[in-house]
Amino acid sequence: MIATIVYENDRSIQEPEYGRIPMLKRILATAMLVAMAGTAMAQEPRTLTIISHNVHKTAATGGDLATAQNIAGEWAERNNVTLNWVTLDIGPLHDRLLREMSLGETSVDLAVVLNTRVVPSVARLLEPLDDLMAANPIEDLEGISKGLLDATAIDGKRVAIPYRHATNAMLYNKAILDERGIAVPTSLDELLAAARAATHVREDGTRVHGLIITAETHVTPLQFLSAFGATYIAPDLSVHANSPEMIAGLTELAKLHQEGVIPPNATTYSLDELIATMREGRGVFAINPFARYTALNDPAASLYPGQINAIPYPTNVAGKSAANTEFWSWAIPGNSTQKELAYDLIRELSSKEATVRAALNGNGPVRPAAYDDPRIIEKLPYAAAEAVGLRDASIAIPAFDGAVEATALFIEEMHGALLGLKTPEQAAADLQTRTEALVAKSK
Repeated sequence: MIATIVYENDRSIQEPEYGRIPMLKRILATAMLVAMAGTAMAQEPRTLTIISHNVHKTAATGGDLATAQNIAGEWAERNNVTLNWVTLDIGPLHDRLLREMSLGETSVDLAVVLNTRVVPSVARLLEPLDDLMAANPIEDLEGISKGLLDATAIDGKRVAIPYRHATNAMLYNKAILDERGIAVPTSLDELLAAARAATHVREDGTRVHGLIITAETHVTPLQFLSAFGATYIAPDLSVHANSPEMIAGLTELAKLHQEGVIPPNATTYSLDELIATMREGRGVFAINPFARYTALNDPAASLYPGQINAIPYPTNVAGKSAANTEFWSWAIPGNSTQKELAYDLIRELSSKEATVRAALNGNGPVRPAAYDDPRIIEKLPYAAAEAVGLRDASIAIPAFDGAVEATALFIEEMHGALLGLKTPEQAAADLQTRTEALVAKSK
């Protein structure tokens, strides 16, 4: 008998029947070798380089928390990947990312970007995610806050996936308030009075400051000012830096600094210093996101575990809180070489379960439904308070091509007022003039 075997080039040859079995064995052996090679390639060790702030690493891995949820680490183990985290402060992080994306090729595979940096000039350097998402969708993408999703789609292209919102709260040390006989404030006036009353020097000479802010950046000062009704730049890009509310807030901020309620080095105070100060009881009130609750109450690191609470930031308007918010998203540099692998990690970190677990690590969940999860309700007592904050929240500075420079202008003029180098009135007037010119140039 004669058997016909067809090859890839569609030509056929005639082979005796007795030669068919060895030929089939060779074909099967070749297929097995190909499959084995594919498996070996799939299991080949790889390194994924991520640049982020340390808070994002902690959200994804649990960091040094006693109850760490190592979401990214579990993904890496399953996929035989080594995660190379490069953690930087906010400014250096984005400077590094922009430098990397200007190269022909970058070793950075995945990065976080702040909402104010997701502007057209930057979006053009990021990898559009639409094709990757079509091939391998993110679980329940619509469950992520629509406002955050809308802000990370530029010119109709999805360039980033929201991961963390940082909505500011009023954090306070209940143990010190009780020790000093100070009630938890429910209005702005009560807060200012309480911060002054809580400022003192312990018997061992330790200075305890009533209010801790990180004035090296714009976020917490703008939160402080928003409680007075101040807005720096509105969503329509109108500038309100010279408003009576802004001047009143800057005046009070300068007074608190002069009185020692705010640390003397407030203009260089970092997030790490704020965390250490609150954990050690050297600060009583602090402006920071609700999600900082977890780190401040960590029994492995805090002297006051379970004693630092988070409430909506009070105003003098009954039933209304003040809350500035910013959010961070995962993005892939357009010139990276491991886009599919980086996207797979984004998918993992963006799932509904991972969102809850990251919240347990102290992340601000971008899925509103996460607040209804029993684990969050049980572990995070501030969940209901954060919902109030989100209700009243506004973006600190809207995204536009001049947003980074507008941030720098605010910090410069705010520092001038805080340190007494300018009167609050002059700082506000100068900020108004300079920012109006910047916005006009950016349009």
